[in-house]
Amino acid sequence: MARSCRVHPLSSRRSFQRLSRTGKRAKSKDLSLIYRLDDSQDAINVAYSVGKKVGNAVVRNKVKRRLRTLVRECSCQMPHGDYLLMVSSRVAEMEFSELRDEVRAILPLKGKP
Repeated sequence: MARSCRVHPLSSRRSFQRLSRTGKRAKSKDLSLIYRLDDSQDAINVAYSVGKKVGNAVVRNKVKRRLRTLVRECSCQMPHGDYLLMVSSRVAEMEFSELRDEVRAILPLKGKP
C-alpha cells in the first residue's frame, strides 16, 4: 500500500492531551516541537501554535501559511503521528530559507542522521 504524504490538521482534544502526556520534545532556536510517532495511524496530523507575541492576525496567519507549506514539503519523509509546532516571536522576521532550515532540523525525518 502506498504511503500517504497528506498532512491533516490536529484538532481533537484527546490528541492534544495524549501529546502533552506522552509526546517527545524537540527545540531549536526559534521553534519547539512536541510529537508522538504512531505507525498504526495512517496520517500525519499537525497543529501550529502561533501566539499573539508574533504579531497581529495578518502576521500570524502568514507564519502559519509558511509553516504549513514547509511541513507539506517534508511530509513524505515524516513518520506518521501527531505533531504540534510552536514558534517564537522572531519567526515573523525570518527569511523563508532560514525557516525552512529550522523546520527541517527540528522534524523527525526518515533518513536524517
